[in-house]
Amino acid sequence: MTFIDLEFSAATNGELPLGDIASSLVSIDELLRDLGTLAAYPSSAEFRTIEIVAIETRNPLKIRLSLVAIPAAAVRAFQDICRDIIRHRERPGRPAQPAGVSECADVSLLPHTEAALNACAGHEGQTHITEQELQRLHGHISALQRAEAPLRRAHVREE
Repeated sequence: MTFIDLEFSAATNGELPLGDIASSLVSIDELLRDLGTLAAYPSSAEFRTIEIVAIETRNPLKIRLSLVAIPAAAVRAFQDICRDIIRHRERPGRPAQPAGVSECADVSLLPHTEAALNACAGHEGQTHITEQELQRLHGHISALQRAEAPLRRAHVREE
């Protein structure tokens, strides 16, 4: 069984905006499913399950997901993408945004994300990813970048 432990920081005002966190969880779910589809290519769709199995409602908010039938390549890509998002948000010298204003998300600012997507979508030396799939993935990643309550940690564990 694969688990992902997520941590979300409070918003700039110190609160945990549950609507924003719910939106981030939807983006995470869709990102994992889309990566799973890319990693499983050319096989047909499989039954994939992503479930919340634990929530700790402190600051930081901690959520544990369990994954079933998500390929290892997709989980690695997800973890690399999350690291990129977290590093980008925490980098020194990044201008502070006023309360309630999100930084414009630009996936090109995430140096390891494109490599992670290509590795996930690569099969027999070929990358199988359409422009539509790439735009969808970038949409999920941008949503996580713009979140009011940022993702602070994404740790993958096998049990």
